[in-house]
Amino acid sequence: MSTDSDASSVSRRQFLAVASGAAAAGSISVGKVLASPPPPPPPVSYTVTIDVSSGSPSYSVSPTGNPRRLYVKDGDTVKWKATTRAAHHRLTILFVKETPFIDVKSKRPVYAFHGNEADEGGVGIGGTATLDPIASGAYEYSVAVFDDDNVLLTYTDDPKIIVGSGNIVTPSEVEVLTGVLQELKGLKTPPDQREKIKSIEEELKELINKLQ
Repeated sequence: MSTDSDASSVSRRQFLAVASGAAAAGSISVGKVLASPPPPPPPVSYTVTIDVSSGSPSYSVSPTGNPRRLYVKDGDTVKWKATTRAAHHRLTILFVKETPFIDVKSKRPVYAFHGNEADEGGVGIGGTATLDPIASGAYEYSVAVFDDDNVLLTYTDDPKIIVGSGNIVTPSEVEVLTGVLQELKGLKTPPDQREKIKSIEEELKELINKLQ
């Protein structure tokens, strides 16, 4: 079983490259493998809500996902907002060592986001940044919520954002990849191509294992 970061580092580009190589080497029907490759999914704008009104942080995310370990792809945007016991609060999001975010306009790295309830009503805290196209892996960040109506109440936590390199491979693509491997195993190949086919089989096995 591979780690989350291993799985997230496998891009659709790698997937298509291996699958097309398998098709070319083994004379597999291209129609079965790459006739209608799925289009890249459009960028998604996520909103993570941190609720501390009960006395400890709890999370939710829109449109969908695990907010404590949020899987995203390059080009997506993420913004945060907080819910406290009263109306006024501030929220800080801090990436201490490495950040997966860049500023939309300047293209420079963004390590911290800070704002209050008024900012959440506009673009959102963090809404001016997007995922860096070269970012991949798991990024732990620090959350600090300041309840301004109860000045001694602060809340901290350290969830993660997990960024895929390119586009995150879907279960349907894993199924296609597994089908390619099975077809390769069933081919009757000439002796001079067997080593090449065997090498491709090993690549496919390794890729599938990373995704499972």
